Order: sequence, then structure tokens, then C-alpha cells
Amino acid sequence: MNGLEIDGLSFGYRGRPVLRDISLRVEAGSFCALLGANGAGKTTLLKCINALLRPQAGRVCWQGRDTGRLSIRERARIYGYVPQNTQVRAGLDVFETVLSGRLPHMGRRASPGDVDRTSALLEELGLTELAFRPLHQLSGGERQRVLIARALAQDPEVLLLDEPISSLDLRYQYEIMDLLRRVAGERGLTVVAVIHDLSMAVEHADTLALLRGGALYGAGEPERTLTPQAVEDVFGIRMELLRWKGRTVLLPLREAEEGEAR
Repeated sequence: MNGLEIDGLSFGYRGRPVLRDISLRVEAGSFCALLGANGAGKTTLLKCINALLRPQAGRVCWQGRDTGRLSIRERARIYGYVPQNTQVRAGLDVFETVLSGRLPHMGRRASPGDVDRTSALLEELGLTELAFRPLHQLSGGERQRVLIARALAQDPEVLLLDEPISSLDLRYQYEIMDLLRRVAGERGLTVVAVIHDLSMAVEHADTLALLRGGALYGAGEPERTLTPQAVEDVFGIRMELLRWKGRTVLLPLREAEEGEAR
């Protein structure tokens, strides 16, 4: 298998099943968006992928290698993770935060190579002018770019993100999604992200994975996977999917329109 393979993965908390027999394959160098209603198990799945949570059954492999058997340091060289609520050390500026992502590769202290790698990422992500600004002085979109840069500083092969555009205004949502699309396309990095905005996911991701009640409802190319029936089954709402100027637009159906559509 070339890429990320989740095979028969199950997980539960205190005897309560959360994920049930999840099998999913994500091609290397592609962007997969995880979609589902609240409580569907999306965040839990991300944590099981990078072994923050230990699956009760099944396994996760990267390029054919079972990553659950690796050390924390070895996994940190494969998976970069940006959780939904990221805590950072008080007083750190942008440069120090991104440099901390180099820890899996460092010895006792940062090398000139670590500093150069950090500087290059700041430039690539448009953060150079903010390098010595404290994180608490940044806008939401700027802060999110910094946290993604920190994960990229690990030089991971898979980037996992939990709701990277939540609580951001529309401009920053597009900025972050464009960034994820770019790192997948230009770097060959495999990106798996929990996304709530269906239109954003369809527009930017190569594939979608739909979770419902802890099980995989479906996965594949956006336009074939996110059908009106799938939206109704997974999210409990009726929507119409339209193509407009090369983009997929999702419109909720009012009751009168639902009757006409039947």
C-alpha cells in the first residue's frame, strides 16, 4: 500500500464504542477531508492514527509499516499533528514556536540546520515579518499558520489537523485551505483534516471520508461521495448540490422545495 492505511480500527471509552471497524486508505501526497456530524468520531480517529489513543482493534500503517509499533520519536517523524485546541508555552514568539517543531530531529540543542529550516518555513508561509511577535498578539489566521508551520517543521510525511479553519473568518478559511492544498500538491505531503465546512472540503480536498455513528459511511472523490443522499444520511439535512463556475455549491432545501424535488 502506497500511503496511509487504516485497517479494521475500533476504539471505545470505558466500554462505549466510538469507532467501529474503520478501514480507510489515503493515497500518499493527497488531501483527505474527514466529515461527519458532532460525535461521529472524527477527532478520535485522528488521535488513533498518530497513537495518542491506542485502538482496541485494527492497525494504522504508513507505507506498509505499522506505526503503532514505533517509538514516539519515530512516529513524530511521520505524523505532524495540529489539534483543535493547541496549547503553546506562554511567552513564546513565532520563531521559537516553529523551532519547537524540530524537537524530533534535535540533539540537546537546536543546530544551525534547525534554525535554517525554521527560517525557510517562516518565509514559505509568509510569517517572516511576524517572527519575533508573541503568539497572543496574532490574528486567528496568523496563529493557525504558525501552528501549521510548527507541525511542518517536524518534516512529517503525514499532516493531521483537527478543524483547522474553525473560528476563522472567511478570508482566513480560504487561506488555510489553500495552504493545505498547496503543501499536499507541491510537497507531496499527505494531509488528513477534520473539516466542518462541506463546500470548503469539496473545493479543496482530493478525497472525502464520511463518518456516521463511529463507522465509515463512505469515502472517495468529493463529487461522487458527497451526494444529497449522503448529506441527509450523515448530517440529517436535505441539500441540493449545484455546479457553478467550476465549483460545487451546496444549498439547503426548504420544505416547499423538498416537496418539488421528490
